[in-house]
This record gives sequence, C-alpha cells and structure tokens, in this order.
Amino acid sequence: MDGQIEPDASAWLRHIAARSFRPHQTATPVTRAQSLRHLLRWLTERNTSLRGATNQQIRDYLLSRIEGRGRVSGNTLANDRTAIKQFYEWLHDERDVSLPITIDLLKSPRGVVSSMREGRGIAAASAAATPLEPPQVDELMAAAIKYGANRAPNGTYTGMRDAAFIALGAACGGRAKMLTHLTTYEIPPAPTRASGRRDEGDLISMHLPAALTKANRAVILPVFRRRLDVVREFISPERGARRFQIAKWRPADPITIADEPTGRFWGIVDIDGIPRPFNTMSAEIRRRLVKPNGEPAMIFLTAHDGRPLKLATAREITGDISIMAEEDAMSRGEAFPHVHTHDLRATYATHLAALFYLGIPTSDGVDLHGRPHRVSIESAVKMASVGLGHIDAATTALYVQQVGIIALRYTIDDLLGRRS
Repeated sequence: MDGQIEPDASAWLRHIAARSFRPHQTATPVTRAQSLRHLLRWLTERNTSLRGATNQQIRDYLLSRIEGRGRVSGNTLANDRTAIKQFYEWLHDERDVSLPITIDLLKSPRGVVSSMREGRGIAAASAAATPLEPPQVDELMAAAIKYGANRAPNGTYTGMRDAAFIALGAACGGRAKMLTHLTTYEIPPAPTRASGRRDEGDLISMHLPAALTKANRAVILPVFRRRLDVVREFISPERGARRFQIAKWRPADPITIADEPTGRFWGIVDIDGIPRPFNTMSAEIRRRLVKPNGEPAMIFLTAHDGRPLKLATAREITGDISIMAEEDAMSRGEAFPHVHTHDLRATYATHLAALFYLGIPTSDGVDLHGRPHRVSIESAVKMASVGLGHIDAATTALYVQQVGIIALRYTIDDLLGRRS
C-alpha cells in the first residue's frame, strides 16, 4: 500500500495461495487481495491499520461499498465480506488478534456454517446497474478526451485510450476483465474494398472468447458498430492514438507471434509452432503476447511504458472519468449519473433490448403490414441475454429495468448513433 508492505495481509495471501487446490490457480488469492486492498485503503484514510480496525469501522466500510461513488455490485460485496471474515479469522488464529467482527453459527443445507454478522443484511442486487442514455455515452467519452488526453511531445494519449475503453464497453457489454484483456486481433476489422464489403450495417457480430467470460463459454453477440468504430480508430496503426503509447517494452517471458489470425484459425501461432486459440487463452498469456513487429497484442496499454494495462487500473477508468463528467454537468446546472465499468454493460443490454423492442428486425420475415416483426419487452430481454452471455434471462432483466423509458425517449437512430 503506497509502496509499503502490509505483513499480515501478505502472510494471509500466501496462506490462501498455498491452499489452492490446483497448480497455478490465482483467481481466489487475487480476488481476496483486491477486497483487502480496498479495505486497507479505506482504513488508511482514517489513520487505522488492519489490526486496529474496530467493529464500527468494519460496518461503516461495508455500508460505504453500496453507497455513493464507491458502490459495488452484490457479488463484489459478497467477495468483500468473505475476504474480511477469512482474513480476521486467520489473524485471530495465527496472530492472536481480537476479532473486530461477530461470527454466528447458522443452519444451512450444508449443515451448520459460520457467518459474519456485519454486512449480512445489506441488500444489493448482483446485477444492479445504471444504464446511460445515448447522449450520456458520448458525454462520458468526451470527458475522457477532454481531461485525459495529453497531446504533449511525449505522445501519451491516455484520454483517447480511456474513450476507446468506454466505447468498447458500451459497444459489446463486456466485463472489465474482458475489455482489459482483448487483443487488437479480436476487434472485427472494418470492411475494405479488398474484402468486397462496403456497408456492414449498424449491428455487427463480435466473438468474445470463452477464457475471459464469467461462464467460461464463448459468446457471439451483436455489437453497436458506431461505438466499435471508436475502438477501430484508436488501434489503427496508421491513424490511431494507440501507436503513440507503444514503447520499447517487452514482457519478462514473451510469447512472440509467428502467424496471426486467419479465417481458418481464430487465434495465433507462436514462434515455437504452438497454436493458441483465443477461446482458451488466459489473461496472463495475453499479457505476454508480442506481435511480429514487436508491439504488445493487447488493445489497452499504459501511458508511461507501453505495457498492457493492469486490470486494477482499467476498473477505475470509467469511474474516474464519470467524476469529471459529473463536475462538468454540475457547472451547467445539470446532472450526470456516477457510473462504473459495469454500468457500461447495463447500457449495452438496455440499448440492445430497446432496439429489439422498437422494431429492429429479429428475422428476415415481416408482419401482416409488411413491417419487421416487433417483439415484446420480455422477448427483447431474452435477446439481450444472449449478447451478455447470461444463461438465465432473469439475470438480464435486472440490467434492463429502464428499457421502457429508453424506448420512449429515443428512436432507433438515436440508439444506433446515427445522429451523433
């Protein structure tokens, strides 16, 4: 934390890693570390250490995680509570430190289980989010360029990168892990004369790899083409701002690409002749990918040394830019919702469901009046669930509670960005 080692946290995380059931399993230690980092930062701001935390501070911290700008989803809150419980139980057993939490024994289908009382009654829907309206997406990207872009001679274009990150989230609805670890190869290329395609339409297909999805399964989904064009412009080797972020950085253990993706193989082949499909390629492998020209394969790079952007940094982009957009709106006497990257996912789902509801064709057929089939909101939610990769459309319904409002306020042209 701020360059200092927290010995108790480090020892506990080593303990967690040692208990992993599979070699190279890092998901649990990383998730616990992220939760503990947020708690440690919160306590440090109040001149308190992990050992010195009181019961009231733990309860205040958990409440802060669902209120105001720091709000998180119910899943994140559950992860936070699990990390806090496990850490302080370990600290009590191994270091004889008094528990600042209350442990209850509760009956469950698995028998009697121990449960932390603090934060147990806090209600937070796992998929609750704030969808942006079409003009607000543009306003958020404009704030990124206005405040983040540094057009200095050193060539750092962080604002363009942040705008592209926001645009990609609104275009495909990917989670932060997905957006952060996609490669430039996985963005559908724009049509060219050589390809024989001139107009690809307003909604195009994009393939999200299985290894980066929550359900560990590949998803082919409709993507908002005009939002995706912002990303295409950013990664363009001739015109894009990404080229100014590329530095002479190399990973410690690079995987150099020999053969780039082709129509026959959705992945790359490294210089050792090993085929690496995008569907099974982990985030750690992706960070080591180096293109034949020596540049990283990841879309989003750091402004300082050109290495792939860290997930922790990427998760803060949307929230940080949102604060700037809020301040601009306030200066005009208007309001702008505070949003995080997960809200871009809700934005994608809501806009997609509204499009289907308003009359975007869902098939080649027409109704008795010769018009494309219009679907109900329930059917629109089911269609959006496919794009989000949800198994249960009821999960998607949590994201798109405002689809009716969006459909009333905006037209198909507005949602597709034809007027922006």
